[in-house]
Amino acid sequence: MKEAIVVMDMTNDSIAPEARALDLRMNVLKQAGAFLDWGRKTGRPVLHVDSGRLPTDKWFLKHWEGANMLGSQGQRPIPALLKDGDTVIAKRRYSGFFQSELDLTLREMDVDALIICGWSTSLAVLMTALDAFQHGYKTTIASDLTIAHAWGGRSIEENQQWSLDLIKAFAFSRIATTSELMA
Repeated sequence: MKEAIVVMDMTNDSIAPEARALDLRMNVLKQAGAFLDWGRKTGRPVLHVDSGRLPTDKWFLKHWEGANMLGSQGQRPIPALLKDGDTVIAKRRYSGFFQSELDLTLREMDVDALIICGWSTSLAVLMTALDAFQHGYKTTIASDLTIAHAWGGRSIEENQQWSLDLIKAFAFSRIATTSELMA
């Protein structure tokens, strides 16, 4: 089995001063760099899968801010996380698989298992894990490298747990911390 690390939406715009849960995201970044370095050293390819919106993207612009405009510096992966040899893939919707190059790229790398991290647990991570299962990939969620949004009258913590439970139940994902994964 060959495993890759898929980093969801950890872009320059995601850590801009006006970003949601910025303090939590900055704390995650401290761990993320070390985890990605471990992955590279152990032969796991790292793929950054980032939202890329167009000015004409009515769906995203209706529901979300105008961040991560395709081709902008804001849409690029966070420089501290991006290393030579990493792969960068743009996506236009929540799932990293939906009409993107992710599946073909993983298959060309002979990857059949994924460790998924990034944000948001209840959107991009969730949708990507579900689609990964549908595409036949075994998945693990690096739970301490994900953050959910507060919505539906629930806190970030409540939505984080709800999202991880849903991913475990419906994508049959392993939920593990980075220390468990690196042990």
